[in-house]
Amino acid sequence: MLSVDALTQKEVRKQPAPQAKHSNLYLYIIQQLKLGNQPAKMIRTLGIPKTTFQYYLKNLKDRGVISKLGYGVWEVVNESILVKNEKCEAVRVTMDNPQTNFSYFLPDSVRGHAFVFTLKIPKGLRNWNNEMREAFLQKKGINFINLTTFGGGQRIIHKGRKVWLTNKSVIVYEKSSYFSDISTNAKSHAIYNFISLTKSLERLLHADFTERAGRQYSFKVSRQHYALVKNALAKQYDAQNKKLNVYSDKGLWFVIDNSFNLHEAETVHPETADTDNIKVQNFFNSLKEQPLTTGFILDVMHGIQQNQLVFAQNMGSHIKVIKDLGNGVNELASLIDELKQGHAQLSKGQSTLENIEEE
Repeated sequence: MLSVDALTQKEVRKQPAPQAKHSNLYLYIIQQLKLGNQPAKMIRTLGIPKTTFQYYLKNLKDRGVISKLGYGVWEVVNESILVKNEKCEAVRVTMDNPQTNFSYFLPDSVRGHAFVFTLKIPKGLRNWNNEMREAFLQKKGINFINLTTFGGGQRIIHKGRKVWLTNKSVIVYEKSSYFSDISTNAKSHAIYNFISLTKSLERLLHADFTERAGRQYSFKVSRQHYALVKNALAKQYDAQNKKLNVYSDKGLWFVIDNSFNLHEAETVHPETADTDNIKVQNFFNSLKEQPLTTGFILDVMHGIQQNQLVFAQNMGSHIKVIKDLGNGVNELASLIDELKQGHAQLSKGQSTLENIEEE
């Protein structure tokens, strides 16, 4: 069950807009133009302002990558920009046509998805109960379904997302995916869009969900998944039609999945998925830089075993030497005792001789 405990405090006025200036957006536009899709459809799919899209379209045109054939019709004439190495922040992709929209992303890009956000309702919010909300939704002609969990409430669809309205919280189910180079950027972009959606909900429901005089929202990310797409290990498992689920003492945290034929190595723990994904990504990057094979590992293990055998042999030799040394010490001690006894007897004989001479 989703909880509103341990909610994250976020300053409303300090939420940075996600950076749109990245090569992934250029790649997306080129890919979609090659498929014959028009700019208007791409703008709806990406969920970005028209002016932002036109900025990138103009850059592609000025660089000679695309050429305009007519109204809304463009031709790709030079794809050299595809090799541009530029760090990206994140790009939002809707689920309208996932296989086509996801196809251009590079191997081991991060796909943040399955986000669920739980927004805490501030204390004292007027008219925020099941009866009053239902009456308001009916009056405004907003379609809803009554909930039978969380103490009741209503489920509405707002901007393509399922939204649950309950007495203690507003729960938003994000259906878009957020692609980036690392999980934290994908998460930041998703949070930014969640806050934008929250403000839209406030206008729709005539409510104010902020705390501290309109300065912040209290919310938490109740669910988050991050997948390395087109991952080599995932491809191998998918080719063999195998599944992989990895558990820790906190529960399931890593799976290999083939959603949308993307061959994904995915971190899924609701609390640690973002940091887990960075660890997994670092592991695969390290593996690329320093490849390891089973043969290499076996050779190293064999070398260690041989070293241990030599060490054991040397240890046996050392033990024998120590034992021999101990025996020698014992023999020397015996000789010293014999010399002492001989010396004592000699001293006694000499004393007897002196006594006889005096008589």
